[in-house]
Amino acid sequence: MSFPKNSRHLRVDRMFEIDDNDYKCSLSDDTLVKAKKELGEKPETRLLEVKNLRTRVLKVPGLKSRTDINFLLPFLRVRKFDQERAFTQVKNYYRWKMEHGDIFNDLKPSRVRDMLDTNLIEILKDRSKQGCRIFIWRAENWDEERYSITECLKLHAVVMLKLQQEEETQIHGTHFIIHMGKLTWKQALLFTPSVAKFYLKMSQSIIPLRLKRLDYVECPSFFDVVYKVFKQFMQEKIVKRVSISTDNFKELHTHVDPDILPTDLGGKVKPYSNTEWKESILNSEEYFEEDNKFGFLNMEVANERKENTEEDAGLAGLGGTFKKLEDH
Repeated sequence: MSFPKNSRHLRVDRMFEIDDNDYKCSLSDDTLVKAKKELGEKPETRLLEVKNLRTRVLKVPGLKSRTDINFLLPFLRVRKFDQERAFTQVKNYYRWKMEHGDIFNDLKPSRVRDMLDTNLIEILKDRSKQGCRIFIWRAENWDEERYSITECLKLHAVVMLKLQQEEETQIHGTHFIIHMGKLTWKQALLFTPSVAKFYLKMSQSIIPLRLKRLDYVECPSFFDVVYKVFKQFMQEKIVKRVSISTDNFKELHTHVDPDILPTDLGGKVKPYSNTEWKESILNSEEYFEEDNKFGFLNMEVANERKENTEEDAGLAGLGGTFKKLEDH
């Protein structure tokens, strides 16, 4: 990897050093066609696009950023190779990590291993009919007395950061299934506006992943209250991709073949049978540790956000701020 002479910027660590010319695209032929059609990706100009983005990122004052192709390419893809938008998202990604140290400081799989073992989150082995990676969250597996909402967000961040490394997922995106069966009102009260805003911003515009569909299934009678909290922070295009059901999986099955779904979602697969994805996350410890070495060196550089202390009234008048995701 070449860097400008006399550069004031630090080189990336060796784990991430890969010459652009050594990059091997792992996309299938069909996915390459989709990438060109939907994202404007052109194999013949891909490396040039990465080089141009790298040049701009290296010039950001106070930022020690990863600049390897495996890091920058997902930002270009999620922003359809719009250089300005990709550049902005890279900066926002590092600002976000700095501003939310309670989530991202020393974030790595070992920090969330206990919660990972609760099966709160499951990633299916097979993909949806549209090629999306399927992410399942089950309310019944969340012990809110043991695991705080902050711990939940840490787990989500680790899983999403792992998923965004998959090239096929960078193109096809993700399909979230939020299984609300057995969700309690006590748990619902923890979904304050600040939590909803944090989660949706992270999912929509911080981590470079395409959120292609969001299914809420087996929703309790009070779910409309919960959904209103989240909906206000959803991009319009995401709202159009949302499906809410209370007692069947008919709509879900139009997008995901029941043959690959767990039995508790009307499918034919044993729940939690895909243990490989857990192993892949746990085997990424060193990767996360190296990735944590990057970010803004000047803690004042990205501190431009204004707090709105009134937006977090919560479902039952709970106080707090966006920055402080929970009160103890």
